[in-house]
Amino acid sequence: MPGEPLAVQLGNFVAALRFDDLPASVVDKGKAVLNHALTVGLASHSAPRLAAAVRAVLLDEQIGPQKVGKGQGATLWMDGRRVTRVGAAFGNAVAVQTNNQCDSYYMLTHPGVLNVPTGIAIAEGEGRSGKELLTALVAGYEVQCRCARDFIPSTPAHGFRASPVYGILGCAATAAKLLRLSAEQTVNAISIAASFAGSLIEGQRAGADDHDFAEAQAARSGVWAASLAAQGFRGAATALEGAGGFYYAFTGSNEGNLTYAFQGPLKASLDEIVADLGKRWEILKVKFKVFPTPGFNQPVVWLARDMVTKHRLAADDIERITLELNYLETTYPTPRFPRSPGPTGEAFARTHYILAYTVVTGDYPYLERNYEDPRAASDPQLAARVADLKKRVEVIGTVNRDHFSPRLTFYLRDGTHYTAEYHGKELMWDFAKDAHNLRGFIPGLAISSEQYDRLVAVIAALESTDSVDELVRLTIVAN
Repeated sequence: MPGEPLAVQLGNFVAALRFDDLPASVVDKGKAVLNHALTVGLASHSAPRLAAAVRAVLLDEQIGPQKVGKGQGATLWMDGRRVTRVGAAFGNAVAVQTNNQCDSYYMLTHPGVLNVPTGIAIAEGEGRSGKELLTALVAGYEVQCRCARDFIPSTPAHGFRASPVYGILGCAATAAKLLRLSAEQTVNAISIAASFAGSLIEGQRAGADDHDFAEAQAARSGVWAASLAAQGFRGAATALEGAGGFYYAFTGSNEGNLTYAFQGPLKASLDEIVADLGKRWEILKVKFKVFPTPGFNQPVVWLARDMVTKHRLAADDIERITLELNYLETTYPTPRFPRSPGPTGEAFARTHYILAYTVVTGDYPYLERNYEDPRAASDPQLAARVADLKKRVEVIGTVNRDHFSPRLTFYLRDGTHYTAEYHGKELMWDFAKDAHNLRGFIPGLAISSEQYDRLVAVIAALESTDSVDELVRLTIVAN
């Protein structure tokens, strides 16, 4: 009903949503985001940050021996031990986040880091079906993405990290759905989550480690918000748009006034957050990352690879390269608080370097753990060629160019030039395309290729499963 508080409209939508309401394309995308999060999580098994997170969870929240299925707690992927549900959401979210290869919505939010670990933990502990998990994930993605869409660039401008700030709302919705909360309880879960939200940009700007677990902590808090709502705790119905609410706190305005925008005027409509619920699906706009580098570099790598192959480009023949990006992608995480340059003087994410590396080699590694520098230094000749080409790369920030929409121009020494561009939709893959691209992770997974193939097959047929137990078992490394 028009005029109802945003949390009420979102909560009613989540509570009423059924699997049969989902179009086939939305079900397919739900499987894709699930498969993507699990795959990149399984590829993080050797990451020191994940090991530290698992140690912390096991120290305080281990509740029993390995046991997959309904009951107290949930399972840590790969490790297999049983911990609290909030502990599983936290530890598994760190696994998804740690190599920077998660999914992405409007550049600065990553729903899969939070919603997938939350959804699997609650679905396992509650004994829910595959259909229920998929429905809950779609609900969580819709809440997170709709609340975030137009407001994302303004949030870091006010000192907060956008992904955990908006992600906690999605997690609360995902958890509420799987806990089978009533509409009123779901409204309270979202409202309580809005009150729990927060994550400072300063650590990321300064190069500290708190961004490694910010989304994971938001996932944990989102589960708690739903759990408290289930016990009768209430949040403010106007927690999102109220005068002292979420949007005022995290964007500086509860009337849709923006500090920055990817495109268009510095004004957003709060009504758009809930417009066409159940008809317009924001989950379909989620994009995927496979290279271990920040999201805005992903389409640059894909476009450069395509152009190098199509035009048979050789680095020595190139006079210069111009790369046009949305201006906000060149001042990450925000023009107000840009991250300090690295030791080489280059901006964070090293877009110049990554473009030059891709052109010189024709590719970019999936499994390199240091995502700011894919170890050309181990090959002095390669490093010299990349460094030489990097000097001829110009990155231009353009106002009103869409995000994830690079425009590349190669100027050759013989006077020829080639131009190509993306339009922002190229990485919105469906299940089949993302699953195909994820095959590149297989050599670096914690599990065997045969076990991984079984896992993907379970996800592909998830709506036919009575529980998520087999999915969880297939994440555990064999002894």
